[in-house]
Amino acid sequence: MTKTIGLDIGGTKIQGAVIDEKGEILKTYRLETCAREGKDKVLDNISKIIDFLKTDDIKAVGVGTPGFIDSENGIVTFAGNIDGWTGLNLKKEIEKRSSLPVFIENDANIALVCEKWLGSGKGFNDIVMITIGTGLGGAVYNKKMGLLSGSNFQGAELGHLILHPNGEYCTCGQSGCAESYCSGTAIVRHYEELTRNKLEGQEIFELVKTDDNAKKVIDRFTSDLAWFLTSLRNIFDPELIIIGGGVINSKDYWWKEVLEKFDNYCHLSEKIEIKPAKYLNDAGVIGAGRIAMERLKNE
Repeated sequence: MTKTIGLDIGGTKIQGAVIDEKGEILKTYRLETCAREGKDKVLDNISKIIDFLKTDDIKAVGVGTPGFIDSENGIVTFAGNIDGWTGLNLKKEIEKRSSLPVFIENDANIALVCEKWLGSGKGFNDIVMITIGTGLGGAVYNKKMGLLSGSNFQGAELGHLILHPNGEYCTCGQSGCAESYCSGTAIVRHYEELTRNKLEGQEIFELVKTDDNAKKVIDRFTSDLAWFLTSLRNIFDPELIIIGGGVINSKDYWWKEVLEKFDNYCHLSEKIEIKPAKYLNDAGVIGAGRIAMERLKNE
């Protein structure tokens, strides 16, 4: 049975796992990303994880990483969350350190690969997935074309659709991107702007029934997210939208409101399903492991 290592590189942590052909996780290891210490430190941590997980029967490594990814050549063409990541040939760097074939993909794409294979997207042919965490990631799958990448490897950067023209500045250089409104970072920032008090996103959700400022922030978040989902439905006409990422862990505080607002905003809301991701913290490593299996066969 083929086994691969799947790596999910996040802004705060790198998660690694050994994956088999059934999608079972056989072994895991996690380290801090240390994103602000530069690419060499991050690559060192990646090497430590691979060394811990690697055995003689591991065939390849799949990697999901934030940013614009040239998956054919394994190059990160742009990434704002890890210092020194932009322009890096991540495939070559990890192959040099691991002596294994390495396949690189955008982190939201690998989450969708996992959900299509084993999770909420199983049996669907047209899927849009968004991941709401520190940022706002996106991925688009169609049975005929596979994953959408685009001519500049930016085809499914859904978090950078303009939600509010001339709105808040985004790290991509634009203003008014959906990521500046529909992300965990946005929730924290908007609450701090109102109160001068910086809390974690989960703390803000927990205050929503007792704190008027928290309620204002979450009302704004649910409205912006519902408008964003309406745009995605109108652009892509998918059967299904999957919502994943860290913020989905707090969905009891906002899920119902988002769906109600979506029904009000979108005139064809009955034509589409919206589901939470089934695989949350493990979607990245499972999807990365799956990508490695599929692309190894095609080499």
